[in-house]
Amino acid sequence: MMNAVLAYREPRPAPAVAPAALALALLDEIDCGLIVCDALGRITHANRAAQRELAAAQLLAEVDDRLCRVGAGQAELEEALRLAAQRGRRHLLRIDRGGDRLLVSVMPFEVGGHGAAQVLVMLGRRHPCSDLGLEMLASSYGLTLSERRVLAGLVRAVAPRQIAADHGVALSTVRTQISSIRAKLGAGNIEGLLLRAAEVPPVASALRMGCSAPRPELRAA
Repeated sequence: MMNAVLAYREPRPAPAVAPAALALALLDEIDCGLIVCDALGRITHANRAAQRELAAAQLLAEVDDRLCRVGAGQAELEEALRLAAQRGRRHLLRIDRGGDRLLVSVMPFEVGGHGAAQVLVMLGRRHPCSDLGLEMLASSYGLTLSERRVLAGLVRAVAPRQIAADHGVALSTVRTQISSIRAKLGAGNIEGLLLRAAEVPPVASALRMGCSAPRPELRAA
């Protein structure tokens, strides 16, 4: 008994995590693109969701470490950044190109109480929830594998007829599955299902590929 007592050791405390590293890690877990830049669009930090958007270069891109619009509209973005940094104004930009669209908010942002003229650019979500969030939602309501596939299609704005064609089943089967999903989630219609999906916290998908390495720190101007 005495040997057992003597052999006991208090567990070692986990190593402390630097606040800056903790903050950046938290940002990467959010399925919402977040970009910090200055009045000239020079990017200080972009979380993983934003990095994916910039790497795709469909509507926004990073050119020479600066935030740029793809195609027309660069002047509108530059003006919004300048007014946010210098005058504290907030803007909501609607970016459209080739049938693709994205809502972007541009807001003044103070880093670490330094009063730096920084700007926070928040990118709208392209879908009501991420793949991981959708899987978590389906699991919590006990959806079958087929129902999960149907719900994923609806969230991605795929029509029921196309979902049926993609999965090689009859349209009536998909409609029956939609009714079952609605009953399980307590939604009166497809719009209600989309609202349920939009209520899921913006958790980033577990699979992280095609992203550049995160920037080392959030720098003040």
